[in-house]
Amino acid sequence: MKPTSFSAVPRGPAAPSSRTPDDQLTFRTLRRGEIVVLAVRGEADAFTLRLWRQRVREAADSATTGCGALIIDATRLDFLSLCTLGALAADAADYRRVGVEICLVTGNPSLARLARIDPHTAGLPIRSTVVAAVTALRPETATVGPGRSRAPLITRGEPGIDRPAYLAGQIVPGHTAGIPDAVIGAATPRRR
Repeated sequence: MKPTSFSAVPRGPAAPSSRTPDDQLTFRTLRRGEIVVLAVRGEADAFTLRLWRQRVREAADSATTGCGALIIDATRLDFLSLCTLGALAADAADYRRVGVEICLVTGNPSLARLARIDPHTAGLPIRSTVVAAVTALRPETATVGPGRSRAPLITRGEPGIDRPAYLAGQIVPGHTAGIPDAVIGAATPRRR
């Protein structure tokens, strides 16, 4: 019987990963009047933390030219790490000192509870919908008259896109005989 021999075959460096943070996390900037809304999709974790902070800071800097409010819409995130949440809370505290209020929107009640009990993230305002965040940041935009309230208008802040914007609950007439009138519904939190 021959003794088993092992040969050390040197392995080259590991193949670089083809995934980038841009592949894992996407951002879209919207505006509600002077309020900036940063809608985020994908997974926000340690791998994408640098990109997350860069985009949040860019959006917060653009909010300083307006009324000083930024809403991070994380309702479409598949994952939001506590590390990323802590970084957002730290950025929110820094920008609050210069007059920019940052609010997180998430439909995940567990995440909101965790953020409330952690002393590092307890000061971060968290709401369940963008409409609630807009109302909390600028309560004067939520009322039309005495005792009457309306949902705030959310429009795209991208240049060159001319799309109509509708209020939640507004009746939109059908354009042809085959399309009936429709009522625009307000966004509701996603359940998992």
